[in-house]
Amino acid sequence: MEHAYDHLLHLLAGHPAWMLAVAFLAAFLEAVAVIGTFIPGSTAMFLAGALAGTGSLNLGALFACAIAGAVTGDGMSYWLGSRYKSQIGQLWPFRTHPQVFEAAHGFFAKHGPKSVVFARFIGPLRAIVPVVAGTSGMTPVRFYTMNILSALLWAPAHILPGVIFGASVQVAGAVSFRLVIIIALLAGIVWLSFRGARFVLSHASAWASAVGRTLATWASHHEGRAGRLALQLLNPDRPASGAIGVASAIVLLSCWLFFGVLEDVISGDPLVRVDVSVYHFLQSVRSPWGDTVLSGLAMPGSVPTLAALVATAALWMVWERRWRTLGYWLAAVVFSQLLIVTLQFAIHRAPPDSLASGAYVFPSNHVAAVVVVYGFLAFLLTRRVGTLAGVFVVAASTVVMVSVSLSGLYFGRFWFSDAIGGAALASVWVAVVAFTAVLRRPVVQPSRGFMPVLMLTVVCVSVAMQLHVAPPTPKPGSAPGNAPVIATTSQWTDSLWRSLPCYRSDMEGDRKEPLAIQWSANVEEIGSRLRAQGWVDGAKLSARSLLSLASPRVSAMALPVLPELNNGVPSLLVFTHPGSTRDERDVLRFWPTDHAIEEQGAASATPVWLGSLVHERLYRASWPINMLRAVDPATSTLAGHDPLSALRGVTILAKKDCHGVPVTLLTSRPD
Repeated sequence: MEHAYDHLLHLLAGHPAWMLAVAFLAAFLEAVAVIGTFIPGSTAMFLAGALAGTGSLNLGALFACAIAGAVTGDGMSYWLGSRYKSQIGQLWPFRTHPQVFEAAHGFFAKHGPKSVVFARFIGPLRAIVPVVAGTSGMTPVRFYTMNILSALLWAPAHILPGVIFGASVQVAGAVSFRLVIIIALLAGIVWLSFRGARFVLSHASAWASAVGRTLATWASHHEGRAGRLALQLLNPDRPASGAIGVASAIVLLSCWLFFGVLEDVISGDPLVRVDVSVYHFLQSVRSPWGDTVLSGLAMPGSVPTLAALVATAALWMVWERRWRTLGYWLAAVVFSQLLIVTLQFAIHRAPPDSLASGAYVFPSNHVAAVVVVYGFLAFLLTRRVGTLAGVFVVAASTVVMVSVSLSGLYFGRFWFSDAIGGAALASVWVAVVAFTAVLRRPVVQPSRGFMPVLMLTVVCVSVAMQLHVAPPTPKPGSAPGNAPVIATTSQWTDSLWRSLPCYRSDMEGDRKEPLAIQWSANVEEIGSRLRAQGWVDGAKLSARSLLSLASPRVSAMALPVLPELNNGVPSLLVFTHPGSTRDERDVLRFWPTDHAIEEQGAASATPVWLGSLVHERLYRASWPINMLRAVDPATSTLAGHDPLSALRGVTILAKKDCHGVPVTLLTSRPD
């Protein structure tokens, strides 16, 4: 099996059209009873869609193969159910896990023929419901009508995200690394929010019971007033005991998180180093269009939008005569802001944006306000709607809260730890208000299915009005980047080189490989000199290069080169050179600096680049993933490898010692 998988991946890496056969088999096997439980058909569909998005695969042919495989697989399961009606329950795994078959029977009895369509999107039931349809005597005409309809909906739902991903990587990689990062951040926020909301709500009941039992056990061993009150609140006979337990756990976790962040901010270690790296990273991917997009994403958390939501929710609670809940919520909004302002003046932490003079940002009052408003609305709405609508409510609220926080980080309005601290402190207030509301009204509240639509309408109208009055446009000079420090060649070789780091620093501030090259040259000059010496541009991230990570007998040069971060800034120039074997390669990475050298007679100053040289070797012990590891990074310097000394048009100005790291200063000169 392992050898067959090796051979299949090798063929796919060289001939992406074979993915059509894989798509058919994945869709077919995923729908076959029992087997479909272990087949990752969705992953195969996404990968095939990514290849189609890059132009390596025909999208129409891919849809045809996926639909045909899905229809055939469900048809096979339906035939098994029709053929072995009486014996199917005695076969494995239905014999050892009868609850699976019973759940499928209940689902089919509830939804009838439509269950064939619905089950296609539900993992545990996907391959079982067609079997139940066969055992229940569903006619072939009706079954195949639903079967084909479900396949027509299922295939695009699983292939199109891959197509969008592949096309985005293809276009973004050709336009700008910044575009790739912004797309990945925004897509990750949406995807994680919906998956997280779905996971949390699906397990909320079990978690509530577990938390309630834990707290009840603690209370039983404490005979004081607090213990008796906790036992009374967590009585299983009370309809809200689970929700009260969850709210109590949120308060404890949020307090632990806030005080942990506060300790790191006061001591300056280690979260503060992450703050600097995150800020530098986001500043390195800023662009005019990015400013416009992030400004628009921040509008659902603007003061006018928050005020409109608070007013709408207040009118709602007045209509329901929930005076105490309204009072608690408004008090939470007011007192949380007062507490945050007090903490800000006590800690005196300035924002990264130097233009915001006199402002203090720990914890972030803006993030806290957004969490208090949207968090409480999510609590109110999820109690009034079904599970599916609750997933969308929680996910949408999370997307807004994270997007607003990302926007503030992107524009340098506050640090990463400020956002975490503000969100944690606000979560305490939201949990306390929810705890109080549930305690006073533990019964299930009447359904209000229109309220999510109303709140969404309020947000959309508010954002539209703000866009009409003041559309988000990048301000002149808002793009990052300070004026470079101009120096002469002699100043650089005498002292300026010491101001540049000797080692690469990761997001947490840990020291990595040496930065052994300081090169004064333009981007075009660096590329032309290196290519003439046999260096090639590092393989870009694409669907095909990612596929090579799991391909057997791949060479090190064919694998993608990741843009490493130095203090949050990605390497903008990456070049590779073949090693002595197919499993080895040398990698040169360059980072920009804030320094430039003004040479005599030059029309403009030439930027200085920091570079690292790493020798990598392919490591296959973790098959099926090909891993590249750096070999002796401390000795992979110019002194030992000397790949640049013979470059035409390049002069070695000096060789320095930077705390034990031999640093070479280079400059380009006309041929």
